[in-house]
This record gives sequence, C-alpha cells and structure tokens, in this order.
Amino acid sequence: MKRWKNWARTTCCQSKDILYPESLEEITDIVKLCNANKTAIKVVGAAHSYNDIFCTGENGIQLSLKKFNRLEHIDKSKNQVTFQAGMRTPKLIKLLKEEGLSISNLGTNIFDNIAGSCATGYHGSGINYQIFSSFVVSFEMVTPTGEKKVIHKEDTEFDIYAVSLGMLGIVTRITLQVEPYFKLEVIEKKMAFKEIEAEFETLLKENDHFKFIWIPHTSDFMVWLGNRTTKESSSAFKKFMTYFTTGVLINNFLHELILFGASFKRSLIPAVNRFMSKRLIPEKSESIYPSHWAFFLPHVLKQDVVEYAFDIKDTFRVFQEIIDMIEQKKIYVDTPIEVRFVKADSYWMSPTQGKDSCFIGTKIHFPLRKKPEYFRYFSEVDAILLEYQGKPHWGKQFRITTEDFRQNYPKWDEFWQFVDENDPNKIFSNSFSKRLRGL
Repeated sequence: MKRWKNWARTTCCQSKDILYPESLEEITDIVKLCNANKTAIKVVGAAHSYNDIFCTGENGIQLSLKKFNRLEHIDKSKNQVTFQAGMRTPKLIKLLKEEGLSISNLGTNIFDNIAGSCATGYHGSGINYQIFSSFVVSFEMVTPTGEKKVIHKEDTEFDIYAVSLGMLGIVTRITLQVEPYFKLEVIEKKMAFKEIEAEFETLLKENDHFKFIWIPHTSDFMVWLGNRTTKESSSAFKKFMTYFTTGVLINNFLHELILFGASFKRSLIPAVNRFMSKRLIPEKSESIYPSHWAFFLPHVLKQDVVEYAFDIKDTFRVFQEIIDMIEQKKIYVDTPIEVRFVKADSYWMSPTQGKDSCFIGTKIHFPLRKKPEYFRYFSEVDAILLEYQGKPHWGKQFRITTEDFRQNYPKWDEFWQFVDENDPNKIFSNSFSKRLRGL
C-alpha cells in the first residue's frame, strides 16, 4: 500500500501503487490495463490541491508524470510551446525565459503541475484574462479506454475538456499560447474599502492585473496593480528584501511563530493581524520585476483554503457580508482574504463559465502543524457564496451539495453524461467525483 499526502497535509491518500511512466507508450499501456481490469487510476501532480480530487482508494493506482516532463517544441513565430504533461510551472517559466517568452497570467502559487492547473480551473487576476485553460492551444490525451486523442481549442469538445476535473483521461501533451518576455510594474497601496468600491471600474479596466486583500479584524485593505512595462527592473537588493526578508522571514516564519503562540488563545488573532499588517502593507510601494516574480507570493505555512467565483457585479455585497459574518460570529481569521477578477469563458465546468467573475479566497493557517477549529468559518463562507450562485475552485475545499452544483452549472448533467459515455468502466471515478454527483 502506498501513501500520498498533499502539500498542505489536509488530505492523505492510500493506493495500491504509484507509477512513474517515462513515455507515452507506458502511459497508454497502463491505462489500457486499468480499463481491462476495471482498476481505478488517478494522476497526481504537484499535490497542491487541498481536497481529495487526486485520490483513487486503496485498490487503485496513482500515476505521477514527473518523469514525463520535457519541453518538445517552441514556435516563436506563433509564441507557442509544446511540452509533456508532467511539466511543472517553475520549470516551464525557466525554459521560456531562456527563449525570451513568458506566461501571460499566473496566480500567487506558481509551483503547480500545469495539466492539473487546467483541470481544476487555476487562474490569476485581470478582467482581460480567462482561467489558465484559455491559454491552451491543444491537449493530447489518452482516453479512459486507452485511445489517443487530440483536442484543439477551436473544437466544440474543448469546452468540455478545458476543465475536466481529471475525469476524462490523462493529458499527455500540451501546446500553450505564451507571449514575448515581459516585466510588470507593480504598485501596492493602502486604500479604504469604500474608496476601492468607488474606483472599482477604473481599477479594473485601466490595469492589466488588479486584485485587493483585506486583513481581517482591521480596517486595512491593500490594492495590488500590475502593468506591463519596459522600465528598468528593480534592484536585486529590493527583490531580496521583498521576497526573502519580507515574504519568507516575516510573512511566513515570524508569522508562523506568532500564530503558534496565539493558537493557545485565538482571541489574540486580531492583535496579531494588526501587528503583521503594519509590517507588510505599505502606504504605497512601486516595483518592477519579471512577470513571474511579480505574480508570485511565497507560501510556506501549511493552511486550508476555500475560494469561490461569483458574478463580478456582486463583489462588494458579498465581501461586506463576509466582513460582517466574521465580526458577528466572532470568528478569528488569521490570514488576508484575497479578491481577484477573471474574464468569462464557455467551459462547461469552469467556475467562470458564462460571466465575468470575482474570486474570493480565504485561508486558515496551521502554525507548526497545529490546526485550529475552522470548519465553522468555512461553512459560513459556503453559505454566503451559495446565496450568490458561487462556484468553488475545484482544487480547494467546499461543503455544498449536488443540487447546488446542478443549479449553478448549466451543463452539469451533460458533463457527467459525457464522462460516463467516455469512461464506461469508471476507472477515473473516485470518492471526490462520487461526492460531487451525490452517489
């Protein structure tokens, strides 16, 4: 029996074996054998999902593509790259930079496996950008019955495969649309909540990338703006201070030690938040970094996360309800709440399907592996977001029902019918998918 823990240690899976194929032929043979024997199989990537989407059960097989991760082709005339599906984002960023290319948009976590990011609806922020799958030109796959299949972006079926939840086979090769290497001028500044609301349309439309955060139990809000620039990059010393001293030492290690002390008396969290806010949120800061550094935020503390997408027009109503809930329920939230914005798409299982969306993400930290009681908080967030037809990020936590999903996803039943037709022996089914379907 093999065990696999996710990065946050919120999920531990047991399977019969973990396999590490190095070629397309090996992957195809494994899938055909599993299909013939009706053996459950799941791909495991960088293990950054917070739920059990990648688990198979004790009699299943987990497949890691970490040895199937080569960059295969670069077409500079089209700014497109083709690579094997075990490729993780840091490696792709490095290889692209060597060729004078960049990924157009990223989230704060840049350590994911790219195929897994697409399958779960990974996103950055910026109303002119859709979720990460929108950058995919084509997927090459091994279907649940062991056949090879190519899905191009212009194909009708791309809307189904773009966010597949890992239910439609194993992605083996990806061609991605990228762009010439670019830098971002990043402005971070304090703004009052009402000021952000008043200037919202301008902030959204006049910046390539825009998001904001709130430090719970304080009145401190920070706006983050990123715009492409040809200006000279900030100094190496400033980059070191931003990412190592402030990002790692203060925001992670110091914060973890203080939170561990506060774990014995959670009522200290508001004071901790005020202390950290004074050290981390500038009145105004301007920096210029390579794009991937600008998007990136160091994450060291283990944590659990919920994140929902909903109609962008409800952004400030939803956020105010969450602020009020935290204060009224006297829940101690020890980490910033992040708000990001994503353009609508047509992908059947995308949280942003059909409407420009706001994502609200909130976390609870586990200082030195000590887990506070936090499920009441997450359940309250679930309840608020369901009132606004919220759709959860597929790689994070949620506690909602099949009927909720069915009401919020117009193609819900059609997607699962397509899954059943293409995976007749249900080898890619698992406890996660059964829970979604109410089985």
